Amino acid sequence: MEKVRIAVVGLGNLGELHIRHLQNKIASAKVVAVCDVLENRVKEIQKTYDIPAGYTDYDQMIDQEELDAVAIITNVQTHHDLIIKACQAKLHIFCEKPLSLDWQECKEIERAVEENNTKIFTLGFMRRFDPSHAEAMKRIRAGEIGKPIIFKSTSLDGVSVIEELFEKRVRGAFHPWFFEMGIHDCDLSCWFLNSEVECAYAAGGAYVKPEFADYEDYDNGLALASMKNGSVAYVHVGKTAACSHVEAEIIGTKGTLRINSIPRRNRLQIYKDGYIAEQGIVDFLERWEDAFYLEMCDFIDCVLTGRKPEITVYDGTKSLEMALTLHKAYMEKRLVKSEY
Repeated sequence: MEKVRIAVVGLGNLGELHIRHLQNKIASAKVVAVCDVLENRVKEIQKTYDIPAGYTDYDQMIDQEELDAVAIITNVQTHHDLIIKACQAKLHIFCEKPLSLDWQECKEIERAVEENNTKIFTLGFMRRFDPSHAEAMKRIRAGEIGKPIIFKSTSLDGVSVIEELFEKRVRGAFHPWFFEMGIHDCDLSCWFLNSEVECAYAAGGAYVKPEFADYEDYDNGLALASMKNGSVAYVHVGKTAACSHVEAEIIGTKGTLRINSIPRRNRLQIYKDGYIAEQGIVDFLERWEDAFYLEMCDFIDCVLTGRKPEITVYDGTKSLEMALTLHKAYMEKRLVKSEY
């Protein structure tokens, strides 16, 4: 196989970003088909990126196209059925996070992936491919900070987009924030601490946009989780920051690593009218574009070489188990033991 023939399903902003990377920056891959429920969007993407085939019917695309792989960049409610069908078609699969919002669906996906075990399956936990997060793990594995015992993660969207986030929550495009944003923090907690959640307490509220509470959601949620190996994870997710702010800290027995403690857009500092200021990041794609590119490079390399990806279907299940525990703890305002 000289080039991976891949189809991209889901043509929102993130789907288009992956297409741009695959078509323009990853020479060993070629997007041969795209699929979305919106026909006009399919035609627009085909024209913009010179893609030969476009579909509004996923089953038809799988049946008619000669594919090596599929990238599923759709709403999480569709993941289960799309993955199962791709496994039955013996395709390599890249799927955006979360794997599912339903634990039983995760287990069904696990079984399908196991039956399709000659093919690659991985998930889009792109923060692991961010150069700063990747270097932090490299240093941890080298023993530089000893054994990781505490992980602190902050994932905040800017208040400037809170109305957009609420509108998406109302129509079901987004989900409670421990799932939507916090799934990354849950994945990193399990990854950096090399464990799974045991129990958690969570608090917070819909302080700036009270209407979120009508949808079992919150504009700030904070959780403290005990992991099964005795380590601790602290997670803060929210939608009311001055700018997009994603920060992480890993405390070990011999040292500490911090990532992005100040969410700088660049190295510019503004000295004016008695203050010193720096610009923050507003658009998450700006912050994570390199990570999105690197995760897709890794997937294509795995397909071509047969190398097993580090992120597996089981990481999708583990991260959901933690997110379910955190959200339940928030809703019930009590210490909750993981049911998994």
